[in-house]
Amino acid sequence: NEILKRIKVGLEPHGIAAPASQRLLYVATEGDRGLTLVDPVKDEVVKKFNIFGERPNEIEITSDGRLLYMPARATGFYEVFDTEQEKIIARIPVDGGPHNAVVSPDDRTMYLSPLGPAIRDGKERRERLNRKVYIVDTSTHQTVATIDTTHPPRPIALGRDGKRLYVNTDELMGFLVLDLPNRKVLHRVTYDLSEEEKKLRSRSHGIGVTPDGKEVWSTDTHHSLVHVFDVTKDPPRQIARLKTGEFPLWLTFSPDGKRCYVANTSDDTVSVFDVAAKKEVARIHVGKGKSPKRMLVLNVPVETL
Repeated sequence: NEILKRIKVGLEPHGIAAPASQRLLYVATEGDRGLTLVDPVKDEVVKKFNIFGERPNEIEITSDGRLLYMPARATGFYEVFDTEQEKIIARIPVDGGPHNAVVSPDDRTMYLSPLGPAIRDGKERRERLNRKVYIVDTSTHQTVATIDTTHPPRPIALGRDGKRLYVNTDELMGFLVLDLPNRKVLHRVTYDLSEEEKKLRSRSHGIGVTPDGKEVWSTDTHHSLVHVFDVTKDPPRQIARLKTGEFPLWLTFSPDGKRCYVANTSDDTVSVFDVAAKKEVARIHVGKGKSPKRMLVLNVPVETL
């Protein structure tokens, strides 16, 4: 839980992803319309592309490493980047501001969750307000369906079997459970909060599923909490709430499911939790003003590229 090295990747890094091989790390940079490729063995930049729309956000890549979906938040498209051809091969128009994407376990489907308002020229425009999750066929890069979320979606996380999608939304302190085969909302799950806590307006913005598929962890920004749910039950049942640093927004799990890392953007730290014990075991200070965002834990290959 110590910082070993810093890698210069570009202006305002936001998104991060790796294929199943974990031989490359991809980082999207908002401030320069960029995508940086990093060798995770040497911890060095391999290549940089600055060809994308304005303000790239959280990226996703297919397990074979071929197709990378890039949400260009201020342009209004999800751009599909072919990593072998090294070019954009499709642009998918959506309402709102492209923000998040997750791929199905079989790589056949990409789920997109644009922010509510579109953002153009640094200003919010509400005429294309989004209140749905998009379902995209990765063989054609076409939207095949949408699921209404009532309010604008925020971060999303996919269940282990690919049948359920967990969605943070605006105006809901909790998350939606989407039934993907039937393309409908199955449950509307809320955090356990006291009456006093409910008086403080907060946001659910950060969600993840443990690698074994049994739990969902979801952040609560203004209360500085992570809420933990047992999703083996219907509906999901809250089993813990854990104190974090200030203003937690994103989280990720180690591949073995033993650790959860939570980015605390307001105090420039990352909380490290023991998943089984539901206990914070370390806090990583990334540096004043660094405002940590997306994180990813890799099992780095032994061999070099």
